[in-house]
Amino acid sequence: MVQERSERTRGRLVEAGAALFDRRGYAGATLGEIAAAAGVTKGALYFHFASKEELARAVSAQAERSLRSACAELRAASSPLQGLIDAGYWLVEALGTDPVIRAAFRLGREDGGWQVAPTTAAPATVAPVPATARPAAADPGQQAFADIRGFHSVWAGVVRDLLAGARRAGELRDRSGGLGPETLVVAAACGLEVVFADGCPAGERARRVGALWDWLLPCLVPPGRGGGYRTRPPAPQPA
Repeated sequence: MVQERSERTRGRLVEAGAALFDRRGYAGATLGEIAAAAGVTKGALYFHFASKEELARAVSAQAERSLRSACAELRAASSPLQGLIDAGYWLVEALGTDPVIRAAFRLGREDGGWQVAPTTAAPATVAPVPATARPAAADPGQQAFADIRGFHSVWAGVVRDLLAGARRAGELRDRSGGLGPETLVVAAACGLEVVFADGCPAGERARRVGALWDWLLPCLVPPGRGGGYRTRPPAPQPA
């Protein structure tokens, strides 16, 4: 009982912190306001988090777990490329409904000096490759985005990994034309957060993502193969 109560309190603090980081940013949110929003004392907050920085890291870690879990499920249910298309829909839906995801992106954009590289263990299908393990010039497509920071780097890494899986599965046209199309996909995927950060009706979000993939897909797949992929939102899962 005590452990469950402690976990619930910690969860409320992460949710309250995410909501305030999302609205006010890291500098604008205070621990007193976060504790009040969670319905706990500041003493209870400090029992779980020694500092605002530690709480911000917990928010980012929860967002990363949610993203990786969702993308792993999407990948397992389809091909890597279809999984990537559906991951875009998942992301824009989360941007509209989940303050933890929005807060993680905002925290990543703010140059507070506290951000760290992702450390959350990830499913093998979307596992990040540590920068130190990548050959210096082995993949210009990855090198082009090596300096992306914060939660954007987590999302960009998931997109790159799904693209790499699609290439291994033979879903992408060969690279004789260069890496431009794949680089464009990573850039467009990261740009989804910017486009939808300030709110957008759910139907309009889906319409825009579908239009984006209708345009990108012919650049990625071999001629005549684009019709094998669904660019509309995935069907809702039964409750």
